[in-house]
Amino acid sequence: MHVLSWLKETGVLTPAQYEGALHQAQRTGERVEEALLEVGAMREAELLKLLASRYQTRFVSTERLSKANIDRKTLERIPRKLAERLQVFPVVFDKRAQQLSVVVAAPGEDDCEKQVQVVSGVREVRSLVARPAAIAAAIEKFYAGHARAFEELFAREMPDFGFDAPRVGGPSTPAQGEPRVTSSGADDFADPFAFMGPAIDPPPVDAPPAPVRIAEPAPRKPPPPAPVPLEGTIPGDSPLSGSADEPRVSLEDYRETLNVFVSLLDRERGELRGHSGQVARLCRMVAERVGLGAADRHALLVAAYIHDLGKTAGGFHLTALNVARHEGHRTQATKARLSPVKLFASAQLPADTKKILAHLYERFDGKGLPDRLAGKDIPYGARVIAIVETYSDLTTNSKNPYRRVLSPAQALSVLKELAGELFDPTLVDLLRHVVLGDQGNERVGARPRVLIVDPDPEETTVLEMRLIEHGFAVDVARELPTALERLEERPPEVIVTEVDLSGGGEGFTLMEKVRAMAEADRPAVLFLTGRADRDSVTKGFELGATDYVVKPASPEVVATKAGQAVEGAARSSTSSGVSGSLEEMSLPDVVQILSNGRRGGRLEIVSGAKRGEIHFVEGRIVHAHFGEHDGEEAFYALLKLDRGRFSLDPRFDPPERVITTSPEGLLLEGMRRIDEGLV
Repeated sequence: MHVLSWLKETGVLTPAQYEGALHQAQRTGERVEEALLEVGAMREAELLKLLASRYQTRFVSTERLSKANIDRKTLERIPRKLAERLQVFPVVFDKRAQQLSVVVAAPGEDDCEKQVQVVSGVREVRSLVARPAAIAAAIEKFYAGHARAFEELFAREMPDFGFDAPRVGGPSTPAQGEPRVTSSGADDFADPFAFMGPAIDPPPVDAPPAPVRIAEPAPRKPPPPAPVPLEGTIPGDSPLSGSADEPRVSLEDYRETLNVFVSLLDRERGELRGHSGQVARLCRMVAERVGLGAADRHALLVAAYIHDLGKTAGGFHLTALNVARHEGHRTQATKARLSPVKLFASAQLPADTKKILAHLYERFDGKGLPDRLAGKDIPYGARVIAIVETYSDLTTNSKNPYRRVLSPAQALSVLKELAGELFDPTLVDLLRHVVLGDQGNERVGARPRVLIVDPDPEETTVLEMRLIEHGFAVDVARELPTALERLEERPPEVIVTEVDLSGGGEGFTLMEKVRAMAEADRPAVLFLTGRADRDSVTKGFELGATDYVVKPASPEVVATKAGQAVEGAARSSTSSGVSGSLEEMSLPDVVQILSNGRRGGRLEIVSGAKRGEIHFVEGRIVHAHFGEHDGEEAFYALLKLDRGRFSLDPRFDPPERVITTSPEGLLLEGMRRIDEGLV
């Protein structure tokens, strides 16, 4: 995951690309390098050059690796089982220097080079970067003799690249400056797609990476075989394991027992009645969404059920937000944070459950307690419960820091405002999808629309659900006439269409209708089709399609591409003015529309003799003026206006940027001040 974070931090990936790749990797369990390519966030050549620069080595492209000539003696340096386990493949052995060059996904990871050196008996190991799927294909081809291993990889990805897959195993002439890959001394690899232009130059030829040298390790005794757990149990969970003579307790029954007892205790908690059960339910939904393994999910849910036990003294409700905001809560948390662990001392809680409970009040920025852990160093389950419990408190308990029960959307806005400070930003976004689902973007102007045009319901059901999870409002048409009607009634932001709607290539007809529309109304069109011939791919792009994806395709990939199309349209669209009446549309609604649409300019408000203005830059509020007030105070005062006119001048470029609070945070604080009569 450090690769994904690095690409985001350096600005190579947009937030949408980062989230799409992260979700793809979590869902499939594959490496992030493959996830980035699957969702279309990067090309292979671009990714490999960046990785080669990061690891200070060279790279081997998939095409070059597929055409390599590896002799048997080089392969024998690494046994096949070790190659499969480490996902490492030998490419060059220099007998004179006793140096073995290998391709790996991440040089230096998991001491791979050390293990290779010990097994191969060479003096030095040199690691080069390659794509994980290409390494797996090389192992299949050269060790197992599967000649078509690379062909299957190229065939799967050819439509997305927009050119024919190279033939594998035939004669090949390297591009200018690109040496052949052989098994005797050729250690300089280049990218065959160099005509695309390098994003980052690889290290110079005269600056090879430092070889790995290690001493021969002392022989170690093999570990004893792990005991096989009984059915329905998790290793290490002794209360559940039972024995041959004792009844077994399933994980589900164990958790349900906790639920019953904790629910009985929660009955006397007033507004917090059922709180622990609700936290556990939401944690379960989050765990299922990210695909946590059985052991991790069990540890999380047990912690969710018992997280409040023994902590209610003094009337304090110890959530991550309350502990961060109030000194009294912080003092109580210091004393009582381990109470659930102590109460269950004789029950042998899972070790991960204890870690979760011990770190519920850490902060993402590293300023929490007890150990000031930061970011991903905080146990994953602790980060999940911190967010979920705070959300539950905000939406059910009027004694929360805002002194009123918030709506789900308002509570999620609070969490979003605190993302990166108290909470994990990725989990905040994930909770939003879990809580709101299809209603996740119901606010005015927030939900982009996508029209799926495909005659096969089975093909589109999963895609429809995935698009909804990504925040789209989804409409479906099974035939061309219906699609044209929907297009005329209200153009969507994105169309995902099959080419063969009824055997007549009508998807292209739909594309032609889209091209004839006014540019401002023209949706992005993404072909998702069974047609993989070159002529169809070419025609689709010539007609102006945003992308052309061949079935079967991951719904997550298609949803991510649809999101990228919307983002691209938002960045390239021409700004236009907005005007209206505050009696018909309240100022908070106007602010949300401009914010969600990432609009810029000056919003002028006129109410009788009163005049004010709010300045926007890409949806962010950067300044405001109203009467004698400036900045945030002016914005809060403007929110009280319920009569008058508003108009947006998109050509205005704000000269100052003095407000840093997010629009959601400003709206929530403004509503609070109005409710309490502070404005």
